[in-house]
Amino acid sequence: MTHLIIDARDYDNWQKHHSGGLLIPADKRPTVLQADRAAGEREALRLASAYMGGCFVLFAPVAIAKRMPEASHVNLKGEPIYYRNVARLIPTLDPEDHSDIPF
Repeated sequence: MTHLIIDARDYDNWQKHHSGGLLIPADKRPTVLQADRAAGEREALRLASAYMGGCFVLFAPVAIAKRMPEASHVNLKGEPIYYRNVARLIPTLDPEDHSDIPF
């Protein structure tokens, strides 16, 4: 699963978004998806070494939102004949698996 690195220095000054979050400034938006956690950690360390005062945060995905087909009508045999697309949230990590948490 891919990971993102964001330079979060001065995040207290970031503009508030109408959703309640913070809008990432254009010059701090990520441009590369890291292939995995190990590559992301290496790149975050490299960036921290290269840029004095940077605060580089590595983000990992926890869920994927995706539209999935779901049977809406079935025939008398129970076979689906019509479908509708329904948005589903698919977790990428097992919520009971805490082996990835470093504390």
